[in-house]
Amino acid sequence: MLEINNIEMIYNKVILVLKGVSLQVPEGGIVALLGANGAGKTSTLKCISGLEHAEEGEVTRGQILFEGRQIEQMDPTEIVRLGIVQVVEGRKVLEHLTVEQNLLVGSHLRKEIDAVRNDINLVYRYFPALKNLRNNTSGYLSGGEQQMLVVGRALMARPKLMILDEPSLGLSPLLVKEIFQVLKELNEKEGITLLLVEQNVKIALSIAQHAYIMENGRIVLDGTAQELLQNEDIKEFYLGLNLSGGRRSYRNVKHYKRRKRWLG
Repeated sequence: MLEINNIEMIYNKVILVLKGVSLQVPEGGIVALLGANGAGKTSTLKCISGLEHAEEGEVTRGQILFEGRQIEQMDPTEIVRLGIVQVVEGRKVLEHLTVEQNLLVGSHLRKEIDAVRNDINLVYRYFPALKNLRNNTSGYLSGGEQQMLVVGRALMARPKLMILDEPSLGLSPLLVKEIFQVLKELNEKEGITLLLVEQNVKIALSIAQHAYIMENGRIVLDGTAQELLQNEDIKEFYLGLNLSGGRRSYRNVKHYKRRKRWLG
């Protein structure tokens, strides 16, 4: 469904943030993009959704194909019309609007009123807490409720591909588990393909079939979720477990040289 081929991206015509990134997302799949802060994960998502243009970003090399169509120079509205919807980091609700008004904003490119109403009810089935809060002002919702709302709002656009940036950020473990269960069900029951950026490697790999690891604007490793969960480098530096089973803090890591097999 989505194919990124060797893209480079520059901010402000000076700062090179992506350095030959390539990845694929199969139709009907769940793919995770993992890595530390500053690795280039969010910039990769913005290149897909077209949001990098709003921040003086530009794809200067390579191509992004969605269902065989080149999209890296498209306007974000055109990209949404194709079926790509991004849930940005930070729970960007429209705080002065109610829950249901926020959901309706997600359907603003659609004209079929009955189908929109049916999809609002679909959101409420997946997130029953939102139904009870549908007339509440969104700015007063809890962090978990706001995260449910932004996922629901993206669902209202009828996405073929939903891309999510750090959906677990700042949430309790219980809420994280609940939201990721819904994401898995949206994939399995509604047929929505997912590309997920996440620092919580364990929860991401619990639902993804395939994952890519980014460092410093490059993809340094990819494999099935099961392969990565068994990889000793992943255990030590992303799951926080060293070879003896103990925990290791990133703050104590002064130098990190990847094992040669990472790059094949």
